[in-house]
Amino acid sequence: MRWVPFRRRASDGRSGDLERFFGRLARDQLGPGYGAVERRRDFRSVFATPAGRRVLWSLLDWCGLFRPVAVKGDPYETYHRDGRRDIGLRIIRALEAAAPSGEDARQAGPEERRGER
Repeated sequence: MRWVPFRRRASDGRSGDLERFFGRLARDQLGPGYGAVERRRDFRSVFATPAGRRVLWSLLDWCGLFRPVAVKGDPYETYHRDGRRDIGLRIIRALEAAAPSGEDARQAGPEERRGER
């Protein structure tokens, strides 16, 4: 049997099949009810350790978060870099998401509290 890559075609009625598949896959792995609050807690707990902070800074560096994205004369490379940078920004937004009222004071561990002074 010959492998045929998935192609999105609006005319065949299957244009959202791949998106639905990956959406279901993510929901199955994350569990029902996983939202912004749970994501924030997960990200903060993972990146709260010294090893987690090193991984975080490596990820942000790989995303090119602290470098310019524009490449003169090459819009495709600019778009590529901007897409990578967007992932880094999403990670930062997940870490800085607003907590429900008073959650930080109750949930923050000693390492988090020391860093907020």
